[in-house]
Amino acid sequence: MLITPERLLYMVSVAENGSFSAAGRKLGVTASAVAQVIQNMEIDLNVVLFDRVAGKAPVLTAVGKALYFQALEVAPRLQAMEKRAQAYQAGIEEKLTIATYGFTLYETHLDAIRSLIKAYPEVKLNLIDVEQTQALAPNVSGAADIIIAPAKMENRSGYETRTIDQIDWRYVAAQSHPLAKVKGELSRHDLLLHSQLIPQENEFADKWLIESLRFSTNLIECARFYQLRALLLDGLAFAMLPEPLATPLLNSGELVELSMDFDDNQTRWPIELCWTPSIGPAGQYFIEQFVEL
Repeated sequence: MLITPERLLYMVSVAENGSFSAAGRKLGVTASAVAQVIQNMEIDLNVVLFDRVAGKAPVLTAVGKALYFQALEVAPRLQAMEKRAQAYQAGIEEKLTIATYGFTLYETHLDAIRSLIKAYPEVKLNLIDVEQTQALAPNVSGAADIIIAPAKMENRSGYETRTIDQIDWRYVAAQSHPLAKVKGELSRHDLLLHSQLIPQENEFADKWLIESLRFSTNLIECARFYQLRALLLDGLAFAMLPEPLATPLLNSGELVELSMDFDDNQTRWPIELCWTPSIGPAGQYFIEQFVEL
């Protein structure tokens, strides 16, 4: 093959860095090595890619420009193919599916995802809602490799499981909500007079848990966290939010924490990290940010 990934990379580097020496520094090789690759490419193709004048930067010829713009499209794909092949050789998985839950997608979990992307950019990351993976066992098409969600009463068959956090609830309302304007502490009776946003019963929040969060007779049930968050910020009703999710909104002034005159010792929901034992190095890297394997 006359046009190889290496040759394209060298040509692009010379064009973008303005000289053979600058391209060599970028590529970690000598200027003469870069010049030799370009010269061999020109000889094999029987074209001139760069006009060279002593003391001046090499300039792409017409054919050089045409190949350069094509190289901008082709070279990254070839590099990605090479990295993927190297990843397979190293045992790194091609794709990693992580299932999350809106009420427990904390900043620490996002930090772990950011770190994973930085450490393993070649791994395709697939984020799904945990509700999509309820009935699926590991290695079934569409199942999650890793799950971060409130603990279930029964064990997840086929998954390793560790408790990594818990949900501590906070009473909150938008600045515009009447409860936010009340001075002093609020009573249970005060809450009864207003609508409350509450999670819908699901795999994690059964009837008993939802009842433990209810402080109003007028409930607005939300199947997804983004729905509850939007209505809460709109001032439609008050709600209870997990502390890590409430804190940024409280700090920004978008929400107000409601001070209560009672300590109800609300039920705390443990948060589990679950993973299939078949995960590769990228998955293990993610897990080890929370637990020691």
